[in-house]
Amino acid sequence: MADVFISYSREDRPRAEQVAHGLSAMGLESFWDTDIPPGQTWADYIEGKLSQCKAVVVLWSAHSTKSQWVREEARMGRDKAKLIPAMLDGSPPPFGFGEVQAADLATWRGEANHPEWMRLAAAVRGAVGDTSPAARPLAQQQPYQPPQPQTHAAPAPVSCGEQLSPIGYVQKCLRMYVNGAGRARRAEYGWWMVFLFVVSLVAYMIDLGVSGMNAYTSQPNAQIVSGVAGLALFAPGVSVMSRRFHDLGLSGWLVAGIFAAYLVAYALIGYGSPAVGGLIFLLTAAVVIGIVFVPSKAGPNRYGPNPKGL
Repeated sequence: MADVFISYSREDRPRAEQVAHGLSAMGLESFWDTDIPPGQTWADYIEGKLSQCKAVVVLWSAHSTKSQWVREEARMGRDKAKLIPAMLDGSPPPFGFGEVQAADLATWRGEANHPEWMRLAAAVRGAVGDTSPAARPLAQQQPYQPPQPQTHAAPAPVSCGEQLSPIGYVQKCLRMYVNGAGRARRAEYGWWMVFLFVVSLVAYMIDLGVSGMNAYTSQPNAQIVSGVAGLALFAPGVSVMSRRFHDLGLSGWLVAGIFAAYLVAYALIGYGSPAVGGLIFLLTAAVVIGIVFVPSKAGPNRYGPNPKGL
């Protein structure tokens, strides 16, 4: 069982090898460069390695901060209280990870006595604990010498499927907010819809309790809380719906078509064609709800890797 899981982007492979060599000199085993055994998926295998390790070292760089795989591995490490980040080139970590202190390895080239490497090494030792193999003194470690460039292509980066709690999926939607890039699996979209329904119901009850019901419309006399909640959650709702369409291999611009259909339906209902407007409304609602049940499109597509890791 590896002591440390190293998460990195493919473009940073030489630096990841540098870190793995430094940890090996401390007597620690790292999981950073391996093939998936036959019969297993990336999601199951990587999640197992993340659960077994005692520390997750994430190497943030201009490349890794844009990698969905690295962000998900970092999120899993943070949720398990194992995350130890390091910065390779001064690039700020993605939103949501800035509160975790990171070692700055921008000027580190394998020296055992580099101050920032010593900070990282101390943090890893603290996370691994006394159960790790005996570490060599830092003063005895030799600077890492990178191997000569290889002509063959580098292996694909470590990836894992997205496995979050219901609250975790909602938090992800709120973190991304207006970011509709990438793909959203059914669980992310479904739990967001549940969250949206609960918030809308609570807001409705508050408005009803404060302002009372209008006898003509059967709605609260004032819908201030409902209006504020709707405006606040509009952008993340559009974003996650766009990512859900991406997951099915469809354009996110279909979201604009959904809202256009709603506007047409309400106009027809209010201006003389309630039957036609009601039919359009029901068909549009069926699409919005129905995409909860459509499985992810297998493998990567033009919008990114499969969020299920398949």
